[in-house]
Amino acid sequence: MSRNGRDRIDSSQALERTAESHRANGSGSRLPQIEVVTRDGAHERPPPPARPRWSYLAWFFAAFTVIAAPASLWNFSRPPVYRAAATVLTTVPEERSGFGTAVADAQHVAIQRSMLLGRRLLEDTLTRLRDALPSDTNAGLHPDTALLTADDLLSMLDVSLVPQTNLVELTATGAEPALLANLVNEWLVAYQALREREIETQVGDRLDKLDERARLLGERIQTRRKMLDEFRARFDIVTLGRDSNEALKRLNLLQEALGEAEDASRTARARLDTLEGSATMGRSALPERFANELSTLHQRAEQARAQAQQLRERYTELFIQKDPNKRRVIERLEGLETRIDEVEREGRQQALAEAREAADLANRRVRELRQALTEQKARASRFSSGFAEFEALQQDVSSLEDMQREVDAQRTRLQTTSLASYPQIEIIEPAFAPRDPISPDYERDLWLTLAAATAVGLLTVFILMWLDAKARGARPSVPVTGVRIWGTDAGAQASSADAGARLPRCEHTGALSAPASRPEASIQAPRQLMIAEVEALWQLADANERQLIGLLLCGVQLDEAAALTHDRFALADGDLHLGTRVLPLPPRLRALFAEVSANAEPLPAWEGQDRAAFADLTHRLSLLAADAGIAHASEINAATLRDTYLIYLVRQGARLTRLSQVAGPMSGADTLRFAPYSPAGAARALDELDLAYPVLA
Repeated sequence: MSRNGRDRIDSSQALERTAESHRANGSGSRLPQIEVVTRDGAHERPPPPARPRWSYLAWFFAAFTVIAAPASLWNFSRPPVYRAAATVLTTVPEERSGFGTAVADAQHVAIQRSMLLGRRLLEDTLTRLRDALPSDTNAGLHPDTALLTADDLLSMLDVSLVPQTNLVELTATGAEPALLANLVNEWLVAYQALREREIETQVGDRLDKLDERARLLGERIQTRRKMLDEFRARFDIVTLGRDSNEALKRLNLLQEALGEAEDASRTARARLDTLEGSATMGRSALPERFANELSTLHQRAEQARAQAQQLRERYTELFIQKDPNKRRVIERLEGLETRIDEVEREGRQQALAEAREAADLANRRVRELRQALTEQKARASRFSSGFAEFEALQQDVSSLEDMQREVDAQRTRLQTTSLASYPQIEIIEPAFAPRDPISPDYERDLWLTLAAATAVGLLTVFILMWLDAKARGARPSVPVTGVRIWGTDAGAQASSADAGARLPRCEHTGALSAPASRPEASIQAPRQLMIAEVEALWQLADANERQLIGLLLCGVQLDEAAALTHDRFALADGDLHLGTRVLPLPPRLRALFAEVSANAEPLPAWEGQDRAAFADLTHRLSLLAADAGIAHASEINAATLRDTYLIYLVRQGARLTRLSQVAGPMSGADTLRFAPYSPAGAARALDELDLAYPVLA
């Protein structure tokens, strides 16, 4: 029996004994076949048609567009606002602090803010901006600059104080990026020019004399530095530290490298000796590539060994050798064991070769480092002799630099004295034309819009999926135990109408046997195999038998299957063309045919063979049923499999009048056999059904 749990029970045996007694009593007619079966109810009711996946995608994009389109239009319709900024550092004047400092002074920074926003400075800034307009027109300045006034600039400009610092940020906001950057920069230039005009009158000849002295000292220092550089290049002196220069440093590095190379040489030699000793004893460490392959081969060999063991336990050696499939398992095991020996041998040879090569390289490295160390010792000796003279030249340069620093200090003190009564400023960062507006944030708002639209779209899809699941109203399946009755013939029904009228309803997956008192009851009742029984047949069948079973479970008639040729199969589309009928091939059957076609084998397997060979193939269905342990296996044939598929469609609610679109031409009486299996309610079209039998799906 199948592994789904259909069990025979004592009552079925009792019913069969009763049937045998009737036959023994000379009734002469064939009684119905009776079998007590159980099922898990997994296919009690066919599921309702699933919503196409593309419809979920369509609903998602519809909801996404409804939210994203208007929100994006509103987002990008807002005008941009730009902002140009410059940062300056201001220092407290000495006359107010007593010594001058850059420590944070909120009062000083507030004073500078008032000065920067003063009308005099704004008018000077506006004048400079207008003077720069003709030369910068091509740069993008606004043509209405001539209409600007100091009051307009006051509404555009602002001075922000950075807390706890003397940093001041000068900003300008507006709709013209190029105009804003030039406005802030001209504002800073006007502020610096105001300071410079007041300072220039206080600087005299002392600065000029100090500048001349500094120039002469600079020329002498440059001359000395040139001599020093030439000396450094001649003796290859890099730093002022003796041990930090290349000659001595390279000497130390060569000594360290030689020690490491000798250690590596000893290690390589020891590894080579170890591998040679291991090879003598028959074991050695393999390279990673061979080790990985060997591990894989061992795993495959274990699997093949287990399969071979199972075959030897179930079959004789002679039977295994005659069956190509079973013999292939033994041959694969032998091939894997041979390959394992080859990999181990090649791995040992490769490991020894790599160890010898590593030892040779390590020895060669030691020789090269010893030769380089000898040469570097000679260079280090020459370097030490010239380093003393280099130090003397360095002291001369240091003395001249001290004199130059003194001159610079005097000049700095003079400049500091003259500038002490004015606040000092330093431009930390000038203004640049802004590339992106400060508001609105189009990108952020766009991402928020897309995220909201995506959330609405997903919510719409989830709601549809929930509604579909609720509409399907799937209920838990209930295991059922019942009696399956089939095979009533006309003679028995005619002679024993009263007995036939008392036949029970067929409880196998809800089918009802036709009452004998009705005229159609004289028709042979179809037998339906359980899904687990069909799966058992499929598992035991070979490739040729699976082709026939799959075609019968697609609704193909036996005569049509016998006359099939390879040109009837459209594997690219997954269809089978039978005249005006086009039958879709289920995935499992399509994969089987694709494999057969790829191996250049006949498709179908019986193409070009005589009728006797095909008839023998059909007779093997009963043998497969017997091997699977199915009750009354001798009565299972091609018609049984085809009837099983048609009953599967009828149970889903297929229209009996349209059954011929799948099964081919059928008489009314033949179609009427499946009427008891039709569920209550209106029938459904074929495109609303799941046409793939579960075993082949």
